[in-house]
Amino acid sequence: MSVTIRDVAKRAKVSLGTVSRYLNGYSLREQNRARIEEAIRELGFRENIIAKGLKNNRSMTVGVVLASLTDLFATSVITAAESILARENYSIIVCDFESSQDKLDRKLRFLKSRSVDGLILFPGRCNGSEALQEYRDDGIPVVIVNDDMPSFQTDKVTVDNDNASFRAVEWLIHQNHRNIAIINGDLDTYTGRERYKGYLEALQTYDIKPRDEWIACGHFSTRGGYEAAKSLLSLQQPPTAVYITNYYMTFGAVIAVNERKVRIPDDISIVGFDHFELSDVINPPLTVVEQPTDRIGEMAARTVIRRIRGDHDDFPVRISIKTRMMIGDSVRKI
Repeated sequence: MSVTIRDVAKRAKVSLGTVSRYLNGYSLREQNRARIEEAIRELGFRENIIAKGLKNNRSMTVGVVLASLTDLFATSVITAAESILARENYSIIVCDFESSQDKLDRKLRFLKSRSVDGLILFPGRCNGSEALQEYRDDGIPVVIVNDDMPSFQTDKVTVDNDNASFRAVEWLIHQNHRNIAIINGDLDTYTGRERYKGYLEALQTYDIKPRDEWIACGHFSTRGGYEAAKSLLSLQQPPTAVYITNYYMTFGAVIAVNERKVRIPDDISIVGFDHFELSDVINPPLTVVEQPTDRIGEMAARTVIRRIRGDHDDFPVRISIKTRMMIGDSVRKI
């Protein structure tokens, strides 16, 4: 009776998919590769000649999973990453999971069933996934973008969220503001925690006591930023400045400010986060923290390519990319 790949998988104590990936030229974890090769030798398994001839010519694919296809930050990063991947003859498959844990698992397994060679993941609020463990077991490289996911050890590309927030608030302090509010995202997200941390660190450094009524949550949405700004402007003692930690919340806040006929920067100063084309229609031009989406996408793409090609020398690597302040006219010096 001839030996099958199922026999090899059983002897090597790996999944059938892992053996299939090995036979088709994919890069595996060293431990899995060694087990499979030992099982092949012991069982005398002979590869299919056609598969063996094609495995060096097959097209390579990277899966990309993000919370929403309308997320300008993520799609900008993907655009930059795709440019690098295409140059190296990699295709991409993009999926969104609508911030649902169940949908994330389904999309990850869908991509795995399509035999992707690597994965770029924007996990958002989903901080764990059983399906990700399957990627690790089968030696499929995963690069996480702008998140931590401490429960899953892998390569990560982030921006310096903490330091970016510190410098944004410090800029307001240097303009002699002391009554500084924040419109932040949810603290159950990595970016929400890190940007809030930078805000508090800046106040503490300059001996400014944070006030609970000046700490608002905008849920990283336009509507959330709008409602948070309305609440701050309705206070008996409103802040003189507000730091807003997300592009969509900044837009919502500006809408609320305009509705109340509050003048920027005469009545309230604003520092936002992210700069995209629509930012340029706001008058006056905003002072914002700019994330280098091209650089983030480039580093995510180059990292996943290195792993696919078998370079694991520095695994896992954490790449932190610096942001920069774009100074506009939305901050008044007191």
